[in-house]
Amino acid sequence: MLYRQRIARFVIAQTREEGSYEDLCQTIFVKMVLGLPRLREHERFEPWLFQIARNVCRDHLRAKLGWRRLFVPYRDEHDAAAAPPEMQPDVSKSMLEHIERLPDAQRALLRLSLDGSRSYEEMAELTRSSVSAVKSRLHRARENLKTLMLAGDSE
Repeated sequence: MLYRQRIARFVIAQTREEGSYEDLCQTIFVKMVLGLPRLREHERFEPWLFQIARNVCRDHLRAKLGWRRLFVPYRDEHDAAAAPPEMQPDVSKSMLEHIERLPDAQRALLRLSLDGSRSYEEMAELTRSSVSAVKSRLHRARENLKTLMLAGDSE
């Protein structure tokens, strides 16, 4: 396979593990095969494949280290649909109330990112903006949410 060695080196570099790279590579190539029907621009195959590899490595490291961040930018698109934000264990009722106080655009973007099932690219497509604009706006929304929550705690 044309990409087998490159993906294997990439996985080892990302995870700093040589022991589990074969399983991760297999997962990457299975996701690639399952995702091929959704690949619209065939000339962007290589970056698309390496994005899959990056996400698989990131998920592996999170699981291994027991990380669970509140705002996860991407989750495996082949998993079952994520629970709505109200059902997420890390999203408190207070946080949901503060999210409702954000401006409409920030609230919508933050809700898109809350369940962790969408990549920045998908959010950019949904909002009809660039990936860098999504990242910037999402950062601003998170900062505003943090400010609102800290102000609420001090009251």
